[in-house]
Amino acid sequence: MGKKIVILCSFLLLLIAGCSSQRQLVKDSENYFKKAINYFEDEKYSKAKNYFENIVDQYSGTEVAIDALYYLASCEYELNDFNNAKQSFKVYNRYSQNMIKLQSARFMICLCMFELTLEHPKDQSATYEALEQLQIFIEEYPGSKYDLEASQKIEELRNKLALKKYEIAKLYIKTDNFDSAKIYLDELLGQYYDTNYADDARVAYSIIYLITEGAESASEYLLNNKQKFTSESKYLEANDIVINSGKKIKIKKLYFLDYINKLL
Repeated sequence: MGKKIVILCSFLLLLIAGCSSQRQLVKDSENYFKKAINYFEDEKYSKAKNYFENIVDQYSGTEVAIDALYYLASCEYELNDFNNAKQSFKVYNRYSQNMIKLQSARFMICLCMFELTLEHPKDQSATYEALEQLQIFIEEYPGSKYDLEASQKIEELRNKLALKKYEIAKLYIKTDNFDSAKIYLDELLGQYYDTNYADDARVAYSIIYLITEGAESASEYLLNNKQKFTSESKYLEANDIVINSGKKIKIKKLYFLDYINKLL
């Protein structure tokens, strides 16, 4: 009987010690987390990042480690480390149950992908992927507080893709490869009809008609598409080119053909 009491007492002491140790661990992690948050709020992102990394490593599997992962990703984003930020936000999304931060993390993934896109002369694979993810985000979270910014990012990406197609079309026009130019202009006007480069594509199309079929066909094209121009000045500019195509005149101190080359 005495031995059983001794064993029971020993077990209780171990249990109490274990609980005390666990409480101390939680307390330590919370204090460390508060320090990290203070650095983050002071915009000392490099220092905050180190703290959050330590929390994720040392307290893996705990709630505070999951919260730290969100802020770690945010620090990486602020430090322009978009690849790692994207991956950290994705890991956070796998483990977190905080619905508000999950939505925020999803949007931040989209922003990381946006930042990883390249300038229009380069490969646009990342642009298509970012565009798709932003569109999916808007569908999944309609009317969210990120809706306006997401829409603006989509507009920027669409303009970039439109510019890419326009620049390719211009190159084909300048090398007299008009059929290939039309393919890219058609794609631009079909997929990106509401972008900043749609009117430029219509002007380019009118020049193709002017060069290949003459002023009458170019005039007919402009007339048929007049209502689609969002910029009246660009329509009038294109119309002036067609009207004056048979004259040896100067436009804006440039001879006619030089003016067309500058316009393109």
